[in-house]
Amino acid sequence: MSPPTTDAAILPRPGSSLGLASWFRDLLSVITWTVRPPPYPSVTLPRGDGRTVLLIPGFLAGDWTMSRLREFLSGLGYRVVTAGIVFNPGPTMRTFVRLESALLRFSEEAGPIDVVGQSLGGVFARELARRHPDRVRSVVTLCTPIRFPIITPLAPFARAFAPFHDSDLLARSRDLSQPISVPVTAIHSQDDGIVDWRQCVQDEAPACRNVCVSGAHSTIGSNPQAQIAVAMALGAETSSAKMR
Repeated sequence: MSPPTTDAAILPRPGSSLGLASWFRDLLSVITWTVRPPPYPSVTLPRGDGRTVLLIPGFLAGDWTMSRLREFLSGLGYRVVTAGIVFNPGPTMRTFVRLESALLRFSEEAGPIDVVGQSLGGVFARELARRHPDRVRSVVTLCTPIRFPIITPLAPFARAFAPFHDSDLLARSRDLSQPISVPVTAIHSQDDGIVDWRQCVQDEAPACRNVCVSGAHSTIGSNPQAQIAVAMALGAETSSAKMR
């Protein structure tokens, strides 16, 4: 694998709302919500019908970081699965192959599945749908930047792992924001302390929606507002499938 041809991430400019302070706030949110997790939404939400949902964690994270979202969706009746990602080092070929194998395996068993990706995991989710539109029913992204290079205080970490990143994917980074052929719901937060929220907003289209919630980047999967948005997005696809 050759070295990447572009920078995947860059540091925020001086005076930006993103930086060490916003990163610290995000970390504080993780600590707070780990000690005292927020309650799951108590509102009535669309139920799952046993459909399979694949969860993909973000950069420097693993499947365990999405445990609250997994419990929430399981409680709604979805079959929630993962690809066994212990640590996501970024857009490496090894990580993508693992995710692609999981998608093909689960969709072979259950037909087209829904894919929910957090942060960088959403980039993987969109790419899986782009390459296998017949295997993906819908995509939901959580604070996922799709406009590169990503503006983030985590840029030094991205550069540290850059030698292992897939140069082909990075070379096409400008195309990653282009529409895909399956429904996409992009959930973002203007309180995001890790990435510029404007980079997480996709171009609106009949099958592409943007949903704004409040909350930190790293705890978005545990965020009740985001959980409701995920449930509504998946529920909308259930209704569409029944009408067809």
